[in-house]
Order: sequence, then structure tokens, then C-alpha cells
Amino acid sequence: MAGEEGLWVTSVETMPRSEIESIQEDLLRRQVNYVYWNSRFYRKKLGDAGVKPEDIKGLNDLSKIPLTSREELSAAVTDEDFFGGRLCVPMSKVWQILNPPEQMVKGNVIVTALTENDREVLVDHLTRHLLMAGLRRGQIVEVQASQWEAIGRIIEGQFTSRRTVQDIVPFTAIAIEATLPMLDLPRSMYMTGFFKPHLVLTMVDFAKLMVNEAKKQGKTPKEMFGTKVVIHRVRPGSPVLDEKTRKEFEEVWGGTHLCMLDIQDNFFFASECHQMNGLHAWEDGFIVETVDPETGEPTAPGEKGLLTITNLWAEATPLIRYKTDHKVTLIKDECGCGRTHVRIVF
Repeated sequence: MAGEEGLWVTSVETMPRSEIESIQEDLLRRQVNYVYWNSRFYRKKLGDAGVKPEDIKGLNDLSKIPLTSREELSAAVTDEDFFGGRLCVPMSKVWQILNPPEQMVKGNVIVTALTENDREVLVDHLTRHLLMAGLRRGQIVEVQASQWEAIGRIIEGQFTSRRTVQDIVPFTAIAIEATLPMLDLPRSMYMTGFFKPHLVLTMVDFAKLMVNEAKKQGKTPKEMFGTKVVIHRVRPGSPVLDEKTRKEFEEVWGGTHLCMLDIQDNFFFASECHQMNGLHAWEDGFIVETVDPETGEPTAPGEKGLLTITNLWAEATPLIRYKTDHKVTLIKDECGCGRTHVRIVF
């Protein structure tokens, strides 16, 4: 169990950069070989670029692999294959299929699959993030999420017999649907005011709706809820928690406000520690890059570029060099919290 500093696996979260990169190189070689032989989408993509698995020997070879865009993932989807050639396992091994609502994507809907092993990795990754945010045994945690998202099913153990974060760090879960504000907001206000959860997982736009609703009642969230930690998830269609908004929330909500990046189609989570100096990404599970928006070439260290993610662990539908819409810089120095994994700065 974690100590007061919120570290769960100290040896992993604070490992030297040389060890992080050694792990990444081993996993990268394995994952490229895996997708080449199991994903029709990536076998064609690598073949068209003249890249074979044996060409990828280390991190310096990563740029040989062409970038993957949301547009080409969508274009690859057909009526006969809704995975667009990305599925690497037989359907009998798929535990769950998830997709964002159609209004949040352009073109064909991109679906993502999870095996049981994929799910186990997600539980471990999210446990690290929540402990880092301050989650402790016995607390009350409110999870504001939509049923199409994986995060609620990975964090809290309602309606599942499978391991969740709640099994590792026992807490009381309050699940709040957050899709239709007209229906969900009143319930959120009541439940949050009644149970006064220690930690709330929400989104910037939904949290603002709660502020406005509290004002109508002549109160502030600080008076109504008393929440100690609020994590603002960045999911498709929701804004990033910037410093101006953070300060506004600190005044009306009180407590600590942290940002979490949640990219559904790659199951990539990165989040802030209490230093609030960039979002930690677990590099024993991902390779994080920035690329030039125009050329697609890797940017220089410290230079802003499009966040690009390579998933090193997924079995069902892994993505290699997936280009997001987020413009960020990367920090690889050790954080004040002691963690050594890369931090993402918007």
C-alpha cells in the first residue's frame, strides 16, 4: 500500500531514466512485432512505409514508423470490419468494446477493445494516478462519467466481479452519470452535497455547471460540498484545466484541483501530482513524443508539438505513434514529488 507520498510502486514510479528507456525499448520491439503479425491495419501501414519489425531496434528507430491519425482510423472502418483491421485478438478474447458517442467524432466511429489483461493494466495505471492525487483507504469518491467511458468501470467495483481500483484501495464509490446535464446535474448537486466526497472526478465544463447551480441557491461548492481534491478529466469535447480556471475553482470550490488527460481510444491517462507542474505519464506503458503539426517530424527537446502516443501494452487494439490534437511540451527532469516519468505541459 502507498505511503504518505502517494507512491504505490516506488521502484517503478521513481526509476532512473536509463531504466525507463531500457524497458521502453524492449516493449517497443515486442509491440511492433506484435502488431505487424496480428493487425491488418499496421501490417499494411508498416509495409507501405517499407518498415519491418527487425528495423525497430530501439527508441531512435521510432521515427521510422509513420504516424497514426484519427482520420485514417475512421477511414479504415467498414461495415464488415468495425475495427478497421486493428483488432489483434480473436473476438473470444475481447472483454469489452467501447466507443465515444457519434457526435464527438467525425466520420466513422472508432471503437476500442479491451482484453482481460488490458483491463488489468488499466487498473494498475489508474491506481497510481489516484494515489498520486491523494486517494486513501476509507474515503468517499464521486466518479462523474458517462457509461460509454471505461474509467468508471475500471475505478469502482459496482456491477462487476473483476478487480478494480476500489479493490486495491477500498473506498466508498458514488457513480454519477454525466452525459445529460439537465438530468444529471440535479442528481450530482444532491449526492455531492449529501455525501461530501473527499475526491471528485469531473470535467471542467461540468464543474462550472455545478458552480452556477450552487450560485442559484445562494451558495458556493465550498459551502455545499467541502471536497478536498477535484480531478478535472480532459475527455473528447471537454476543455483542459488551465491556470486561470484552476484559480477560479480554488476560490469557489476550495481544495486542490488537478488535471487528468483521458484519451479514450488509446486508454492513455496522464495526470498532475500536487506539484501541479505537468501531467505524469507512465512511461513503462507508453512512449510519449511531440511532433511538428505540419511535417510530422519529432520536435526538439522542450519544443511544443502535437502529443503523440505509442501504447506498449495493449493486446486488443494497440495504437502506435497515435497523433492527438493536443499541443504540449514534455519535461523529463525529475519532479518535485520524486517521480521520474515524463510530464506533459499544455
